[in-house]
Amino acid sequence: MGKTEFPLGAGVLEELCAEIEKQGYYKKHNGKYIYVNLCMVRMQMAWVLPKLFYARGAADALDAGVIVLCWNESPELEKLTGAFGMELYVINRECRKNIRSFLRAGIKTSLFLLADGSGEGLKKMKKGDVPVGASMYEDILRTSDLSTIRSCRNSTCIKKIVHLLWMYGLLEIFVKNHKPLLLVSDDIAYHEWMQEALFYTHGAKIKNVSPAADETIRFDENLWTVRRGERNNEAIHREMERTGDEILTKAEEYIEKRFAGKSGREIDRQAYAGKRVIDRAAAAAELGLDPEKKNVIILAHTFTDAIFNYGHIYFRDYYEWCEETLKAAAKVKNVNWILKPHPTRKSYHEDKDSIEDMFARHKTDNMFFFGDDISAASLKDVADVLVTIGGNGGAEFACAGVPAVIAGVPYYKGFGYTVEPKDREEYLKVLENIAEIRHLDEEQIKTAKKVFYLKASGVGEYRKFDDVFARMVRDGYRKMREEIALEYFESDKGTKKYNDRITKEMIEYLRDADIRKTEYYKRGMKCTV
Repeated sequence: MGKTEFPLGAGVLEELCAEIEKQGYYKKHNGKYIYVNLCMVRMQMAWVLPKLFYARGAADALDAGVIVLCWNESPELEKLTGAFGMELYVINRECRKNIRSFLRAGIKTSLFLLADGSGEGLKKMKKGDVPVGASMYEDILRTSDLSTIRSCRNSTCIKKIVHLLWMYGLLEIFVKNHKPLLLVSDDIAYHEWMQEALFYTHGAKIKNVSPAADETIRFDENLWTVRRGERNNEAIHREMERTGDEILTKAEEYIEKRFAGKSGREIDRQAYAGKRVIDRAAAAAELGLDPEKKNVIILAHTFTDAIFNYGHIYFRDYYEWCEETLKAAAKVKNVNWILKPHPTRKSYHEDKDSIEDMFARHKTDNMFFFGDDISAASLKDVADVLVTIGGNGGAEFACAGVPAVIAGVPYYKGFGYTVEPKDREEYLKVLENIAEIRHLDEEQIKTAKKVFYLKASGVGEYRKFDDVFARMVRDGYRKMREEIALEYFESDKGTKKYNDRITKEMIEYLRDADIRKTEYYKRGMKCTV
């Protein structure tokens, strides 16, 4: 079932393990465990080591053992975890030993296919109280060439469902016999979501630990992970109660840089930097817009990336939302509809059944396409209304007075400057009457600027690590991402030299300092369960 690639030079790994082993970790424990989930992480050292340091700290504080989860065999990872005094649990290796779990997974999959077999049906599948189906739906889109799931009666879905249910059943048995106190995880979406919910139902606290920060992962009453849009929304609502107009100058300076592609994450800057900015008149001439009509911009999402990031949306997924929006738009003739694709969509295998294909199927005389060469900054002048589930554009362009219709729970919901239909029927009704939506007034624009700046300033984000070691790791990872652009999303291509570079810096640090002095370790020590 494969081997996990660990793009790191053998000599560099040997040096790192030697420095870790010098620091001496005892291996006795009380029969309870800290788990580290490396099932989703590509083996980039800036992501791996913070989790191991954090888990080692928690384990030392709680006299617990540490078990590291990964999908496939990796002698390099086994050597690294062994240097920390940790055990490696290889899921696919254990799967091969447990045919009974495979048979149970196959039976459950077969019964589902016979009784339902639809994408909507998959989203409703549970194991006990855990919504494994929604987790699998999200994972299938992220790891296959599918953009939506109308039916699961195909080899891609069947193989994935059986494999993930097999994994889940196996882990369920294991954690019953190896008491979990804490799971140090990575993402809160895809198959990691079902793993995290499993550990949570067995009494473990769930921590997301990244190169930059950590947070406690929360679950709602249905055991859906509470995504960051909702968490940040709660935090910004609290912060807005004590925020006045004193931040407006800084907010406006930041927004100006944003539209110039000089602030924000590199993934966000791609919508602006190095692209053409056109005004309303140029857009009308270039696209063929009717200058007498309002311009409504549909801000598409990447079809396959974390489709439940905005909560329980009232569409099957991003793809269906976009298609249903275009179908509704085709019936509304009194506005110019302009579809703006997401700037990073091709990094999420959006080639087969792409947004261009969808647009071609539904295009009418008053529907237009905003090309990738045009800067998103153009929208502040071109757009009269935006339509999105919860993308950043709904917050950014509100700062220029452009209202947004939203269908999810982003960080900027509920502040009085967005249109928020409560269900699919109301959403489609809003689209039908979208020409009636007015430009934001001065007070709404001020509110939008405050909200956007609070989010940009880190309000609502999880707790950042900020010691010397954490900054070194974070800066090294940031440089790697900028140098290899978006390739890191889809493969480990090109990461070996960056892994080597970052790891060598870590080794130099560890020659002069104890791991126990890092904030990763110290914060793990303080983690209560």
